[in-house]
Amino acid sequence: MNISEIRHPKEALYRTICLIVGSLIWLALLLGTYFFILIFLIPIAISLWIAEKFFQVSVYGNAVNVNSKQYPAIDTIAKEFTASLDLKKQPEIFVVNSQGMTNALAIKFLSGKYVLLYSDLVDLLWQKDNKEDQLRFVIAHELAHHAAGHMNFWTNLIMKPAKLIPFLGAAYNRSCELTSDRIAAELVKNQKASIDALIALASGSASLFDLTDKVAFIEQENRVPSGFGFIQEVGSSHPRMTKRVMAVNEYGHSKPAAVRNPNVQAA
Repeated sequence: MNISEIRHPKEALYRTICLIVGSLIWLALLLGTYFFILIFLIPIAISLWIAEKFFQVSVYGNAVNVNSKQYPAIDTIAKEFTASLDLKKQPEIFVVNSQGMTNALAIKFLSGKYVLLYSDLVDLLWQKDNKEDQLRFVIAHELAHHAAGHMNFWTNLIMKPAKLIPFLGAAYNRSCELTSDRIAAELVKNQKASIDALIALASGSASLFDLTDKVAFIEQENRVPSGFGFIQEVGSSHPRMTKRVMAVNEYGHSKPAAVRNPNVQAA
């Protein structure tokens, strides 16, 4: 999979801006402090190492590690996508007791890569037959963050000063979400299941899952007050779910018919 061809255009733009601006700010800081600022990288690195150790204590002691012995079906999905994304090593995956929250996270420290799957989200997406592609979409989305370089320590370090600029960091983060949605949709090759997974994140209801009208959900975006919607969005790290569903829907329909899966029902 060529991620550069799938990457959302806005991410390519914001990524370039953040790298250039971040590099210039770092250069100014280095020259302005005669490189003394590099001394602060040592305690930062130590802090990250300590944070990862406490994180490992928490997840290994309180969550369930996915592997060939624990939840092998999920592990098989992760292995498949790890290979497709050309990740050198599969991130450690954990199912976490979420106490009602439906979410999933990609996390990276200095070296370790992790994916957390909230238990209620797994239950929601895998509650009955034919739901596997929806869970696959979520797993693929989180692995895509690692494969697309969104979690890369050095890249994020270079971009860090730029991401502190109001609205720029949030815009970059939103574009990363759209890129990961695209990559996940490409891996799952089931546009309807991809959209269903996103709407499930919005509703969080197992009872209403099959009753949700996808077109009506997308149309809700038209009822968002434009000015206030813009203000809310520019400071948010994630696009509104209506916009994410619209983006996946439009991306699927924008692909040439020859590369669409004829056996997949479009949303």
